[in-house]
Amino acid sequence: MPLSRQLGLSLLAVLILVFIGTLWINVNNTRDFVAQQLASHAQDTATSLGLSIAPYMAEADDLPVVETMMNAIFDRGFYQSMVLRDAKKHILLEKHNPNNVEDVPKWFREMLPLEPPESATDINDGWTMAGSLTVKSHPGFGYQQLWQNAVQAFWMILAVFITALLMLYALVKMITTPLLAVVKQADAISQQQFEQIKQIPRTPELKRIVTAVNRMSAQLAKLFTQLTNQAERYRNFAYQDPLTGVANRRAFELAFEQLLADSEQHSQGYLLLIRLTSLNEVNSEQGYQAGDEYVKLVSQELKNALKQPELNGVLYRVSGADFVVLLEDAAKQPCISFTQAIIAQLNAIEKSEYRLGTAHVGVGSFSFGDSRTDVLERADTALSGASVNSEKWQLAQQHDVQHSNTQWRTQLNAILQQNHADFVAQPIKNHKGDTLYAEWFARFSTGQAQGYLPMGQLVPASVRLNYAQKLDELLIASALAQLNDTPHVIGLNVSRLSLSQASFHQWLMNTLPQDGATCAKLVLEIPERALVNGTQDLVHFIGQLKSRGVRITVERFGAQLAAITHLRKIRPDYLKLDGRFVRNIHNEPDNQLFVQSLVNIAHGLNIQVIAEMVECDAEAQCLLDLFVDYLQGYHIGMPTDTSVSTSNVS
Repeated sequence: MPLSRQLGLSLLAVLILVFIGTLWINVNNTRDFVAQQLASHAQDTATSLGLSIAPYMAEADDLPVVETMMNAIFDRGFYQSMVLRDAKKHILLEKHNPNNVEDVPKWFREMLPLEPPESATDINDGWTMAGSLTVKSHPGFGYQQLWQNAVQAFWMILAVFITALLMLYALVKMITTPLLAVVKQADAISQQQFEQIKQIPRTPELKRIVTAVNRMSAQLAKLFTQLTNQAERYRNFAYQDPLTGVANRRAFELAFEQLLADSEQHSQGYLLLIRLTSLNEVNSEQGYQAGDEYVKLVSQELKNALKQPELNGVLYRVSGADFVVLLEDAAKQPCISFTQAIIAQLNAIEKSEYRLGTAHVGVGSFSFGDSRTDVLERADTALSGASVNSEKWQLAQQHDVQHSNTQWRTQLNAILQQNHADFVAQPIKNHKGDTLYAEWFARFSTGQAQGYLPMGQLVPASVRLNYAQKLDELLIASALAQLNDTPHVIGLNVSRLSLSQASFHQWLMNTLPQDGATCAKLVLEIPERALVNGTQDLVHFIGQLKSRGVRITVERFGAQLAAITHLRKIRPDYLKLDGRFVRNIHNEPDNQLFVQSLVNIAHGLNIQVIAEMVECDAEAQCLLDLFVDYLQGYHIGMPTDTSVSTSNVS
């Protein structure tokens, strides 16, 4: 029902109540007045008539005179009854009129009954009590007066009511536009879209309402910004090096441990340990301010080197003179090229006071399941070798078991030709054990009895060889083919590269089932980095998906705080916290504070929060205490084959 109609009907109901109430009060007041008049009239008659007949009460022969006097008054019709009694209460004379009322509806008399009281007076003969006279007024004349007054009041109040109704119509028409604007703004605020009403009405009351709502919207926008800034301050305080602005050692340990333990991604890549070999000499000979300038100069060069779009690398400062670069999903040759480029840039800024050189680099590989200590030891050993050779860098020697690009291309072509993928499912549950959805992880057979290809190497290879979109399309098509036979909601990962391609957007919209109920069983998980580097096309694409019933999860959330500013545009259904902040969170106050701030921001936007990689009960309980909505991990549920897995859907 339109707002104008609701408002009009509401005010109409109020006017009707006012109309009925006013009429009822008026008639009731008139009835009370008439009742008082009838009682007063009867009392006056009883008193005056009693005084008139008192001289004739002593003798019985005078009774006809008394009756004549009573008849003279009673026959006028204003009285319902007159009763004369002697001193012993014996009735001497009694007169009654029928209780008939003309020209007044029966329903009116029943709704507003008049019961005139009996008025009595004592008749005295000198000092002796001669008798008593009781008089009761007839209600007929009271009813007639009451009915006439009610009819007159009805028409008068009805005229006022109709006038008020016309004014109400004009009022509703006048205030509809600003009120609709206020309602629209209130709905936008509930969706955390803090818009302002630009057209301010001239009516003072409406102007105050609109101004107040605008003010509230501005305050809420300010509060959301403060929460975002607060989360960023928490993150900077706990995980950022104050001198260079890059991530600190704590952030490195969390991120690297998560990479090595992530059984979902099976990540692999290279770690570059970069040491400023002349820092101690600069600090000793020129002071710590010069040393700080030295550190900031190298840091800026390293950040510039990592701006290449094809690189998935993060820079950390792990000690006074040491930086670490984690190159995730990087092959050997691109890593070598990147290292040589870094050495060239650092050589270009070398100064005479850097007598031992600007920096040296040791490179070590890592993969899922490695120990952080072992990887750092390999990189440190390579760094020792780099410090004595002319190239200033060295790659740790390790047996390379990874496929070559040619082998991966052959393997990927075979997978695409096979046009089928197997999946395992891991549930995401709340504290009651109800499953939100099950995340599906793809697996491809090696063609041997030994098992499946490592997805941590397959996915980076697909990115390097431009197979990422084709692989995503294959996985989604295979999952959709099984969706109708699946009892629960499923979640699928989509790569950042596919999300940036308009051709993928068109393919997916054409491939999705037309049935909204089936689409509602699909959740797409998109990486947080896609929001940071996203465009308006991505926002539009996600809007199209949500309009079809597909739900959206932003995964690995928290690593890139810049993504928070895009949440109001994307409006995802769920945020999945980066596993680095979840691992051992019950022993990490900094992580607890940061996660709490992210949860507050998400809940402020009506977005539910998921924590992944939950491996023990202590972590699970800590996350629930921080109001995280859903949990995922080996402690919550092991991955099971989709052909046999079952889950309860919340």
